[in-house]
Amino acid sequence: MGSSGHGPVGAGLRLVATERRTFAGPARYLDDPANRAALATYLADLPGAGSAPRDGQSYGGQSYGEMAEELIAAVVPAGAPVDLLVLAYSIHDVQPGRATATYLSSVCPGTPLSFAICDQGSAAAFTGLRIAQDYQADPAGTGRVLLIVLEQAALPYPVAAPRPARHRGVALLFEREVVAGAAGPRLVGLRQRPGLAAAEVAQQAAADLAELSADYRQVRVLANPALAGAWPEQPADLGPADQPATGLCWRLLDELADGQPDLVVAADYDPDLGYLCLAAFEPR
Repeated sequence: MGSSGHGPVGAGLRLVATERRTFAGPARYLDDPANRAALATYLADLPGAGSAPRDGQSYGGQSYGEMAEELIAAVVPAGAPVDLLVLAYSIHDVQPGRATATYLSSVCPGTPLSFAICDQGSAAAFTGLRIAQDYQADPAGTGRVLLIVLEQAALPYPVAAPRPARHRGVALLFEREVVAGAAGPRLVGLRQRPGLAAAEVAQQAAADLAELSADYRQVRVLANPALAGAWPEQPADLGPADQPATGLCWRLLDELADGQPDLVVAADYDPDLGYLCLAAFEPR
């Protein structure tokens, strides 16, 4: 996994619209008896499902397609086609047979190129940012990229990934920055380091933070609890431990809206996969 740092003024991504929601109850998909029966068959055939409900009705999971469709409607204007849609998640959803990213392309203005990032734990959102940053450099498109980070809290079978406490989603709409000094948060730096043991994290994180924040006087660090534990020397505001995929993004939106520090750095470490990630934003 590569890394990217400060880009020249006017060459980055500007965050132009955001939406975040908590979704109550199970997916509408489960209202259909045929869908519940199909899900029950899937669960019955799934190795390791153990005590999973066999009727599909007591399963309270959410559909990423349904969640993201609401976020898209809220954040993307009808006349502003998106070039690229990236879906980031780490927990399976209630419709295991659907290609969700392909479906979302069909309901998003512009019918964008779309794909999903999974199996990267809490690093998935940062990988989405890296892809957005790389893609905006393509002169053929408008540079409009939509990143959607989702997690749902109900699984009827055991998984290694931490389970979130609530069904939540965050949508981040970026545009290519073409005017220096334009208003709005700007992504100015990104670092991703794979394969780091916990003992290596503090030194690497400190070095990356120093590089990202070298030109700024006031810096605020947001960290997930795993990183705070591996990097106790760095004062940081903590994201919620019970929302591993969306927690930092959720908190980041609050900090960017505040607009007070010169730089806000969201920092994350996934100890199971060994990913260290830092994303730096200018709030204004």
